[in-house]
Amino acid sequence: MKKIFYGFGGLSYSVISQTMSNFFMFFATSVLHLHGTIVGIIVSISTLWDGLSDTIVGYLSDTRPIGKLGRRNSYMLIAVIGMSISNILLWCVPNDIHVVLKIVWILIALLIVETFNTMFSTPYTALGNELASSYSDRTSINAVSSIFYLLGVVIPSILFFIFLPDTNEYPVGQLNPKGYVWIALVSSAICFIFGIICTLCARNSHESVKNTNYKKFSILKILKSFSAVVKNNRVRRLMIGYILTSVATVFLCSVGLHFFTYAMFYTSSQITILLLSLMLGTIISQPLWIWISSKFNKKSALIFGIVFTIISVFLVIVVYLFRVELEESSYYLMLVSIFACGVGSGSLYSLPTSMYGDEIMSGNNSNMVATFSGALTFSGNIANSITQLLVGVLLDIIAFDPIHDIQSLSVQTGLALILFVGVQSSLILACMVFASHKERKIQI
Repeated sequence: MKKIFYGFGGLSYSVISQTMSNFFMFFATSVLHLHGTIVGIIVSISTLWDGLSDTIVGYLSDTRPIGKLGRRNSYMLIAVIGMSISNILLWCVPNDIHVVLKIVWILIALLIVETFNTMFSTPYTALGNELASSYSDRTSINAVSSIFYLLGVVIPSILFFIFLPDTNEYPVGQLNPKGYVWIALVSSAICFIFGIICTLCARNSHESVKNTNYKKFSILKILKSFSAVVKNNRVRRLMIGYILTSVATVFLCSVGLHFFTYAMFYTSSQITILLLSLMLGTIISQPLWIWISSKFNKKSALIFGIVFTIISVFLVIVVYLFRVELEESSYYLMLVSIFACGVGSGSLYSLPTSMYGDEIMSGNNSNMVATFSGALTFSGNIANSITQLLVGVLLDIIAFDPIHDIQSLSVQTGLALILFVGVQSSLILACMVFASHKERKIQI
């Protein structure tokens, strides 16, 4: 039962983070009418801060427990409350205020959301590794967490369908600013409820809060801790592979809604079904990846999953290229292709973090679990920050104009290229990196 309660935490913070990943770039450019480069800079700054705070929070969680819930759950409790409130503020930007005020509003709101997101996710990841009793149990815990995480990823798509329908006032439903406020309200309520349950019910029974030694906060010690993580060749290799899969996700989430809206001309209902298909494939594939990893090993399962995803993305490319010839059947073929992408990408949600957990729980690293976890997310967020900025600049380069509901053919082609080249190149490089990793089974 503790695994289920732990999984609730994955749903709690994913429903917030996925709402931002799926909709914010589109919301800021198409609804708030900000230039892509400006939005890219804002998101990059917040992501960069998210990465820096991951390292700080990881160190604090390892060395300075607060309250009576221990060095993981106390931070998570504060974060749940903060995430729930700041998420609402992010989506309540008035559309009629000056552009400078819009920029300041969303920048501050993003920084606050990312801070609380870090305060939850870094201790949460460390807690999962500490709850695992063995090599295989760690895969199981990560899979359960991934299932709930993906349920949190699905929820924004359902809310998208409910609160952003096509209406007479907004023929393109996703351009309705009020709909995003309702999405934020519901997602924050879900985050709060499931986050509180996870924090109070999923605790490490072996941790003794009273006997924990407090260490003086030191930036120098944080830097040394991060340096120690990066110097570990095996950990560094897994970190690079994780970064590349994260970059692929950034391209998919940041450009996906633009692509389906302006290049494929899908309605909000059709896009919702596509997103649900993607998440359904990801969720139901989790037992498959557990089985493959137990039958062979985690590395083999992960490589197979990445290759399967690469092939599935090529199918999406084919449907786009022949969308006119295929006519109405193109949507159903896209649906199948997206579902296949979900099945393949299911391996990316649980296996890389499980393999990373195996490494950090070996040797003398078990007392620095959150520090190692923070280093992983820090590196990923640095790469994501650069990628978000790149996406914003590329949107301006292809002359994407948020004022117009219909984009030129060159813009449509540009959106497709950004999406496909970004996702495929990242996945291919990730596959090469993980293939060079020599996995070892670790019994703890």
